[in-house]
Amino acid sequence: MATTSKRKTTDKNPSIPDTPSITVIKKASTKSLEGRGKLDYELGTDEAGALHWRIAKNSGGGFFSDEWIPFSAIQAALEAWPVERPITSMALRTLFQGKSVNTPSFLLAALLCEGVVRLLAGKRRQYELGDVAAFLKSVKATKAPHSKPRKPRAKAKAKAGTRIRKAPAAPAKAE
Repeated sequence: MATTSKRKTTDKNPSIPDTPSITVIKKASTKSLEGRGKLDYELGTDEAGALHWRIAKNSGGGFFSDEWIPFSAIQAALEAWPVERPITSMALRTLFQGKSVNTPSFLLAALLCEGVVRLLAGKRRQYELGDVAAFLKSVKATKAPHSKPRKPRAKAKAKAGTRIRKAPAAPAKAE
């Protein structure tokens, strides 16, 4: 589990499996929900192709967890939130049990930036589900060029007589 240098913790969320091998497919930045700080976040995929998110950097001084969270867990948390209640960062708190209280808000800001959630009309801190299908389609388009395995290039063979040969060293002059 990756952690920021600002935070020391040994507890883990048992519902989130360790995902040590994530390939970053997108790096982006957004403002925090209050608009005072800048957040850098990353999207990545594991060996199975499952999408993961993490907060990578915070321009402010607040602590945060930089662990990878499966998008399936994020989506499940948002869908489990009661429909009659607007979405707030509290909907994501279960993903970060025992972690920094800032991380759910930071993740919500990244979700807002990507269109997974959208601001409710006339509200400052209340959200609703956005167009998740459009988001997933854009991620799929981002992944496409990176998902094709490349064939290893064959080593070039030197043609006989084309190698540059070093001149023999001149013998040292004795005085």
